[in-house]
This record gives sequence, structure tokens and C-alpha cells, in this order.
Amino acid sequence: MGMWILSFCLIAIEAWGAVYFFDIFMERKRKGWPDKCRYIVLYFLCVPVVILGGYFDVMGIKVLLIVLVYMAFCAIFYQADWKQCIFFSILDYSLLFLIDVFSLLVENILNSRDKLYALESGLLYLPMKFSWILLLFVLRRIWKGKNSYGELSLKEWWKFGMVPLFTLASMLLMYFCYSSEKKVQAVYLFVAAGLIMINFLVLMLMQDILVKGEMLRESALSDQKKESQLAHYRDMQAVYERQGRKLHDYKNQIRTMQVLLKEGNTQAAAGLAERLTESISVEMAAVNTNHSIVDAVLNQKFHAAREQGISMIFKVGDMAGLKLDGEETVILLSNLLDNAIHECARVAEAGRNAVINIKLVQEDGRLIFSVRNPVVEKVQTADGAVLDSEGRRHGTGLANVKAVADKYGGDLALSCDEEKFQAVVIL
Repeated sequence: MGMWILSFCLIAIEAWGAVYFFDIFMERKRKGWPDKCRYIVLYFLCVPVVILGGYFDVMGIKVLLIVLVYMAFCAIFYQADWKQCIFFSILDYSLLFLIDVFSLLVENILNSRDKLYALESGLLYLPMKFSWILLLFVLRRIWKGKNSYGELSLKEWWKFGMVPLFTLASMLLMYFCYSSEKKVQAVYLFVAAGLIMINFLVLMLMQDILVKGEMLRESALSDQKKESQLAHYRDMQAVYERQGRKLHDYKNQIRTMQVLLKEGNTQAAAGLAERLTESISVEMAAVNTNHSIVDAVLNQKFHAAREQGISMIFKVGDMAGLKLDGEETVILLSNLLDNAIHECARVAEAGRNAVINIKLVQEDGRLIFSVRNPVVEKVQTADGAVLDSEGRRHGTGLANVKAVADKYGGDLALSCDEEKFQAVVIL
């Protein structure tokens, strides 16, 4: 009876440690009371698994079942994709198993045990679990915060995942191939200590990669802001130059109208005046949203696209009261439109019709910005990014757009098929 009570206490400690471990590395979904009950959920999931594993008396089955439970738990309660769920589930149980084996090896060497699992008293399990809790506190101190794992490609996840997987396999091998010889036990103890150190180094290496990736994204965002400012100045210069050329043409056409009027040809003069008025209207006010920066960006991109034979269809609303500042507005609009224009230029070269559909409205207090354009070929998208052939995020423009969306609690959604690419930002 006492061993049953001890077993349930140990399961409770392991479940609490697993929840604490996952909290270190992953963001919770925060869905109200289910999130607050996640520890209880994991505890009652682990109890039947441990009992079932004891019934089969096969350690490999128990390990597999617990890892599968951890993976399902992570998928339900944390904002993580399948790669993160697999990696951290295996890593958590590998370290737990590693601490258990390490503690038992120390105890066996000191007391000359004949078997790895032979214990005079179940009370030894408690110091083992407290050692596990101490390890978790050390991990909390080392890990400097939750990062975006989206920068890690599938190949990198495989490389990192080999370490906890190898650790788990090594621990099972030690368990099933245990030897009572002191030299062999000493070797096992050295291997266990080495594996603990290696897993820590892998986590530190992963953290360095994520931190450096975050620094690169921040640097890219800063460069993008500077480039956006320069682009804005270049766009204004282009507008002034175009206006200068148009003004020269308008003067010539006005002189022509004066000549026609002097000659009494009022019908021809009226027709020329009407065409001139339409030209000025199209040139100076292709888009009007009641927001100077939005108008400047949209009109500039409209004229830039038109010069390349690309059409734009707008559905815009009143942008007065837009909550974005000037730089953020330029980053949001320019990046998506530049990407669409660039792709449509390729589409036009292929002899296809290049039309960009743009929707920019404020509905129910939310900003909706949608850009849809044809594509030459389908691209892969995931988590608000375009992926290259190796699964890495491609380019910094969309990352900057997503940074703006994240700042205001919004979202960036991308979709692509063989015909079209669409980006939708909701703030």
C-alpha cells in the first residue's frame, strides 16, 4: 500500500515537472480554465500510462506511451507545431530518465547493488525526483525567454532532435544491459553525466541560434525602416519629377487650347480641355483614402505598377484615424505591394495578364489589408512566411510586416496555389 501511495506521489512530481519544463520553452494557448487545469489533466493522463507500463513490465513501452502523452499534451495546451511537440517531449523525458539512471548508478556504486532497479527502500526515488526539479530550476535560469522557433528549419530540428533521441536510447540500453561490475557502472555513470552536459549544451546552442536570429530580424527591421524612409523620399522625388514633366506637357496643351480658342475652334478646345482634366485626375488622385501617407504609398505603387504594364484594382475605405504611425504604415503597405509588383512583373514577362487586387478597409474597428496577385509558380507558406526549398523563411519584408501585425495583436495570413498568392493582414 505504501509503495502505491509513493508511486502516485512520484507521478505527481513528474507531471508537475513536465508542465514546468514545457512552460520554460513554449507559450501557453491561454484558453481560460482548461489552461489552469493542465497539470491535473497531465497527471490523470500519466497515471494509467504508468499502470499500463507496469502491467506489461516493458520499459520501452512505458517510455513510448509517456512520450506520446507528452506530445498530445503539448499540442493541446501550447502554441507549438509538431516539431516542437516531438522535440521537447522527448527532451523532457530523456532528461528525467537520465537523472533517474544517474541517481541509481551513484547509489548502486556506493552500496554495491546487483541490479539497476534494486532498491531497499522506495524513499530513494524522492531525492531522484527532487534532483530533477533542481535541474528544471537550472534550466529556467539558463533559458532567457521564449523565442520564435519558426526560424529553425526542419533539417535543424532533426539535428537537434538526434541528441535527446540518442540520450533516451542510451538510457534504455543501460537499463537493459546493466552490469554489476564496478568498472562498467563507472563507465555508465560517466556516460550519463556526459549526456546531461551534452543536452544542456544543445539547449544553449539552440538559444544562441534563436537569439542571434532575433537580433538579425531586429536589425533587418531597422534597416527596412531606414530603407522605407529613403524609398519614401525617392518616391516623392519621382512624383515631383513626373509632375514637372506633366506640368510642361500641360503648359503646351494649354497654349494649344489658347490657339484653338483664338481661331474660334471651341469644340476642339473643349475636347482637349476635357482630356486634360481626366489626365490630371488620374495622375494626381488615383486613390484617395483620407490619409496622406496611405495615399502617397498607394498612388506611388499604382504609378510604378502601371509603368510596368501591371494593373491594380482597389477597394479602399476611409483611413482617417489609422492607428499605425508613418513608418509602420509604409512598412505594411510597401512590402506587400512591392512583392506583388515584383511577382506580377515576372507574370507579365511570361505573357499572362498581371492584375493586383487590393483591399484596404476598416471594419468593426479592425484594419483589413489584402493583396492578391498572380504567380509564376506556387510557393510554400507557413506561419506568415514564405519558405525556400530547405524550409527556411525567405526574405525580411514579410517578417517586418508580421512584426507590425504582432505589435498590434493582429495576424498575417498567407496562402498560395498554382494561380495566385494572397496576403491578408488584420489589425
